[in-house]
Amino acid sequence: MAVFAKARIEKIIKASGAERVSAKSIVRMDELVAEFGKSTSKTAIDFAKAAGRKTVQGADIKVAVSKIGVPKYSPTGPKSKAFAKARVERVIRDAGAERVSGDAVDYLNKQLEAYCYTLAKSAVDIARHAKRKTIKDTDIMP
Repeated sequence: MAVFAKARIEKIIKASGAERVSAKSIVRMDELVAEFGKSTSKTAIDFAKAAGRKTVQGADIKVAVSKIGVPKYSPTGPKSKAFAKARVERVIRDAGAERVSGDAVDYLNKQLEAYCYTLAKSAVDIARHAKRKTIKDTDIMP
């Protein structure tokens, strides 16, 4: 089941240099980004609980991301919201959060975009090496 909007994912993949994108690659990217968001959220929830809070804050997400090690580069600028806030909040809540602050949603959104862009960049490199213009699902690897 798709977690994020397919059009947003396709936009990020094309922003990374892809000419064409297969439908299966969009689904694969959605799965990987959702999985990353869930694992990051679980780590952030653990930090919030350790601090004695029910609310996951932006600082918790920052610490979780620093533990996992994700690039901080966002291709579309600092004010960009790659994915819908409600979808990002749903990912955090599905990971087990009781409460979620707005800055946690914003920060995770930026990190999900950066992760998606990084995966897309490597997929574009793989496709170019294979002398293809279309990004396939097999090109997208974590």
